Amino acid sequence: MSEEKMVPQKPILEVLCSIQGALGEDNQKVFAKASMAQGREWGKNFPPAETLDALMGKIADYLQNELKIAKNVQFERKDGEYLLSFRGCHICHGKLVKERFGITPACAISMFPVGALTANLKLHNVRLKEIRKPGPIGDCDMTYEVKA
Repeated sequence: MSEEKMVPQKPILEVLCSIQGALGEDNQKVFAKASMAQGREWGKNFPPAETLDALMGKIADYLQNELKIAKNVQFERKDGEYLLSFRGCHICHGKLVKERFGITPACAISMFPVGALTANLKLHNVRLKEIRKPGPIGDCDMTYEVKA
């Protein structure tokens, strides 16, 4: 059985924070573009999902079990919105960005689902609606909207 190598969390947080500081106010645009591109690449690597819900479940599973971005990532469809709940995100560095640079932090993964849905299901009416912070650092709920 091979042993998986993991990068310690602190260097990742420091590097992501420094990148956002260097980008300044462009951080939102650059991080959105990067995470969307990552989602697109992932989404085009397998046959189209049968349903939007199935693909969102697959995204949650990938982010938690393959990318290992957080301890727990859950998908839920609620009131016409598509919700991804992250608990214990290993790359959440928003507090550092705010404290060190005084700019609005950008999430490194928030647009991944938009890119994945666009590439896999050819949807072009998907948007990140809101990111809510219900608890400690590393916990967030991202809501996505798909318009008909």
